[in-house]
Amino acid sequence: MRKSPTLRFRSIAALSRNQAGSALVEAAFALPLLISLLFGILVYGSWFMTAHSLQQAANDAARAAVAGLDAAERRALVDQSIAASRAAFPAPAAQTISIGTQESGGYYRVTLSYNLNNAPIFAATPIPLSNTTLQRSAVIRIAMP
Repeated sequence: MRKSPTLRFRSIAALSRNQAGSALVEAAFALPLLISLLFGILVYGSWFMTAHSLQQAANDAARAAVAGLDAAERRALVDQSIAASRAAFPAPAAQTISIGTQESGGYYRVTLSYNLNNAPIFAATPIPLSNTTLQRSAVIRIAMP
């Protein structure tokens, strides 16, 4: 038995007003966007926390270097300060932080570098980071010109 054309149009109209399953379709569109947004917040929040911790470690090391009387003693104080800061560093593999020091014109510069690929959250992220090496430095005056 064939359905009449008007009956067929009525069933299509009834189907278009049916709300069953619409929440599932809406979730299928919205969920990937929300997950991407939350993951991006997590990754960049971790990046900012790591950058801030690295900057604070450089600042502390530069302040510690003021007590040194010569370059060797300053470097030893910087190394001690960084060793203490590594325990509180938020990202894993804090032992891979490289330390650079430079003295010129009465100023002492401490530069710290950390490879972000050492942290699992940055190595596995599909979100591109601007640079894989995070570098922060601090400068302090050690002598009057």
